[in-house]
Amino acid sequence: TNPSKRTVPLDLFPSNFVNQLDIKKTFLTPMPGESTGGNLVINTKTFPDERVRELSMQGGFTTGLTGETIFVDPLGGDFDVVGWDDGTRREDAALSVISEFLQSGEAIDSETGQRFALDDFTEGELRRAGALLMQDGFDPQFKAASPDAKFGLNFGDLFLFDESVLGVYAAMNYSNAWSKRENGERYTYESQGEIADNFLYRQYTNMVEVNGFVSVGWNIGDNTFEWNTVASRVTESQLERSVGQEGDEFQALLRQTIQWEERQYLSTQFAGSHFLDDAGSVLLDWQATLSQADRYAPDRREFDFTAAASATDPGPLKAQYDFQKANDQQSNLFNGFILEPGTIIRRYDELVDDNLDLSAQLSWDVFDNGASFSQLTTGLQLISRERDSDSATYGFNVNQVRDDLLRTDSLLVSDVVYTCDGTATRSGCDAGGQGGISNSPNTGLVFVDKTLASDSYDAELKYNSAYLMYDHTFESVWQVVFGGRYETYEQTTDTFSLQGEQGAVQSVIDEDSFLPSLGVNWFINDTQQLRLAVSQTVARPDFKEAANATFYDNEFNFRVRGNPFLEISDIINADLRWEWYLSEADSLSVALFYKDMDKPIERVVQAASGTAGNSRTFQNSDSAELYGVEVDGRFEFLLGDGYDQSFFLAFNAAFIESEVSAENQPSRALQGQPEYTANIIFGYDHLSAGHQLTVLLNQNGKSIADVGVSGQPDVFLEPRLDLNLVYRFDISDALTVKAKLENLLDKKVEYTQG
Repeated sequence: TNPSKRTVPLDLFPSNFVNQLDIKKTFLTPMPGESTGGNLVINTKTFPDERVRELSMQGGFTTGLTGETIFVDPLGGDFDVVGWDDGTRREDAALSVISEFLQSGEAIDSETGQRFALDDFTEGELRRAGALLMQDGFDPQFKAASPDAKFGLNFGDLFLFDESVLGVYAAMNYSNAWSKRENGERYTYESQGEIADNFLYRQYTNMVEVNGFVSVGWNIGDNTFEWNTVASRVTESQLERSVGQEGDEFQALLRQTIQWEERQYLSTQFAGSHFLDDAGSVLLDWQATLSQADRYAPDRREFDFTAAASATDPGPLKAQYDFQKANDQQSNLFNGFILEPGTIIRRYDELVDDNLDLSAQLSWDVFDNGASFSQLTTGLQLISRERDSDSATYGFNVNQVRDDLLRTDSLLVSDVVYTCDGTATRSGCDAGGQGGISNSPNTGLVFVDKTLASDSYDAELKYNSAYLMYDHTFESVWQVVFGGRYETYEQTTDTFSLQGEQGAVQSVIDEDSFLPSLGVNWFINDTQQLRLAVSQTVARPDFKEAANATFYDNEFNFRVRGNPFLEISDIINADLRWEWYLSEADSLSVALFYKDMDKPIERVVQAASGTAGNSRTFQNSDSAELYGVEVDGRFEFLLGDGYDQSFFLAFNAAFIESEVSAENQPSRALQGQPEYTANIIFGYDHLSAGHQLTVLLNQNGKSIADVGVSGQPDVFLEPRLDLNLVYRFDISDALTVKAKLENLLDKKVEYTQG
């Protein structure tokens, strides 16, 4: 539901939904063919071990944010507190009707149904009416940031009958939190490497999460049936203000963006597990899942104010601008500014995915004589997905020579976009005055539809697979696992071209893949083993990457356009892993890994500046290689006379080298791949007193966030050390107190280019 990311948003599955996470770092044929980096299976709760009734409440405070003055969306609905727009931001239906009339050049009499051509007067009045519907909601409001709040409720129970067991589990969560980015710097570069755009920005985000989960399981004899339903919503209200220099004409600029985004996931699943023989050697697992993912982003509002550098110097403006004040309270900083009519827009997006997933797996214990045993596994999966992505963008138009209609000293949109209806005292509203909303671009601002033909798209996916895997263990010393997976993949994405007659642009990916895997494990002794795995996987463009459409990356507030000419990437994987299990609590592993990629898909910077600058797209590079070493371990040390205290150390670190070959580019690292990753956890448990303290450290090495093309340098994400602390106190079996301190080092998030 988040088009800016390929990864599954795990915030849709809170911890009280999850029973177990199964992580496999190497590809096996029952996994999807895109499991290049491994596979994560989320097992939700169904049969609790005992009756569960839990209530949790949490508050949070962020230094430099909570209680401070922030700028927020001036349009607020009655249900914003639960992340649900009540229609305040929804597109006015009259806007699409007006747009349709203007584009067709005809209007329809609602009573008679008669069509008639638009004359100049009627067209002007329609453009004026559309502008009136869009005039409000651009200037931000200011308020104090509230503390974070979180609430959770769980219930579960087991009901025992004569020959069966019924399990019930339900959970719901609510959270409301604020975050900020301050002292942000954003640059774009020309192909010669010179700085074009040069901005200082601040961003505030309010995130509201509401989710619920219900699971019912019934076990009768050798059969288990489950019904799982998930409803999850994540809403972000985000406002960003930027000030600095734009890169087209190197003018002073003030830019603002308001975004409201609701992401919703609904899923219901029926699943079963059945032993088909008395010995329990043949097991059938099946599932059927219906789900819908929805991204609703109504009323994204943008605008730019610009002034010639001779009127307002961008340097002092950046240094003196106060983000926590309204523009009209610091008008002494502004001279010669106008509202850029081409930049003020309202955009409405909605994306809906409908999904059907059917699968079945049959496992047969072929034989078992104690030290030697084997299992044959086969299965199939059918996935069908349809996406409908609709977008509309509206703005204002004015005669470009009438910049006198766009001037303002206070840099408030309401000083430029206004109406004289019922107002006789406002400047420009005297008899014969010009400005504000009008029925002619020669005398004021009028409505214009800025929707591009490529902004909306439809997509369809048919993804079917079948697999076979054989697992044989010899005398408890050697284990061989091999198999193959056959996938048919047909993805069609329909958008429209921006050139010529705007004909349809169809991206079709229709390819069959056979993906083999081989694993050999040597059990050296009772505590050590050596694992070798070789496999082939794929990386396929998803809908958003293949669609010739633009979406916004809300994290960095830039546009991203898909590429309908992307191809599938084939990947060869190999890894060798040594594992040592010193005890039930202590372990150590070291792994070597290698990947050979054909046509890897990477995100790249598009060469542009100004309003088109800082945008991204996707491309296939020629090839890439990646190799490295990973170290993983956990050690526990018992303390105290009664050994009721313990200290543990857990760590994971990987050191990676990667190299990409691409036409007309020097060799470089793979986009998104850090030079290293490191995670360290220190923990102290006092079991008898109920205290638990955990310290978490994380840092990733330098990585290419976006590849520079057409002579532009790459964009790098610099290393950042993150330190978090978690404390837990079990006061009693029924009451627990937790405290969490996050981002203690408060290191800056830094992206560099060049």
